[in-house]
Amino acid sequence: MTFTRTAAGRSNLHAFAGVDFIVYTEGGEFDDNKKEYTCSIDAIFWKGFFSRFLPGFTYKVRPLGSKVNLLPHAKDIADLKVTNVIVAMDRDHDHHRMRLINHPLVVYTYGYSWENDAWRAEAIISKLERISERGVGLDEAEIIRAKCRNFFKDFNRLIFVDVLCSLQRVQGIHRERFWGYVDSSDVERLRVKKDAFKKLIIAIKTSRDRKFSYSGPEKVVAERDCYGKLVARFSYEIFCEYFRKVTGQKNLAKDMADMMVAEHFGYTDLASDPDLNNYYQLTADDLVKGISEQLHLPR
Repeated sequence: MTFTRTAAGRSNLHAFAGVDFIVYTEGGEFDDNKKEYTCSIDAIFWKGFFSRFLPGFTYKVRPLGSKVNLLPHAKDIADLKVTNVIVAMDRDHDHHRMRLINHPLVVYTYGYSWENDAWRAEAIISKLERISERGVGLDEAEIIRAKCRNFFKDFNRLIFVDVLCSLQRVQGIHRERFWGYVDSSDVERLRVKKDAFKKLIIAIKTSRDRKFSYSGPEKVVAERDCYGKLVARFSYEIFCEYFRKVTGQKNLAKDMADMMVAEHFGYTDLASDPDLNNYYQLTADDLVKGISEQLHLPR
């Protein structure tokens, strides 16, 4: 039986793994020898979610690379073709495009990606407190919060344009050269590079024969809708600055920092981020209902 290809195989894979459910996530590098994806930071983030909100739940995470690989599984769940499977993936701008798959066992991040939800001001402060002896002072914590607020305020227009481009399915913020939109001449307050933003607007206008307008059902919120890797790079710079101060260490690789904050999602104090906390609590509640229905358990 080929578990990854047939509906019956996928529905029964959890039993062979000795768990309640198989959880498919994004991310990872494909291992030619094992014929599967490994080392997914997305998976680390979602493990934090499950350990925090569903501690008695048994599961095995299987990263599948890009979101494109996850969507067929999510659609099969929604169409009731497979059971005992959960898909956990980035929201991207799907809610603005009204492309979310509505099923309790198909779960999305609150923000554009896991980076938006893990690389937040309160999480940065909380992680620094956890890994250091002296901790983060009240003044330092306020500076971190202010820098994050200013970033989303200053980059709001660029983020809004990126959402408009997503709605029209055209290139907005370049997904590889995203830092080219950042003016870092003032390290205390990064801003949008005016020339780069102007070039983006000109490129959009010349490639379209009509004016862009927002047609999504929800308000664009910079902190949620910002391209995740842009948020992560900005937050990483702040994290490294204070990491050096509180630990005395000089360098911290970006990949390691990503793993640290992704794992920390299971521990950070979400009381200081009520919108984020409420979203994931409701997501967990819906998951419990969906799981109960499949397992025929009382709610």
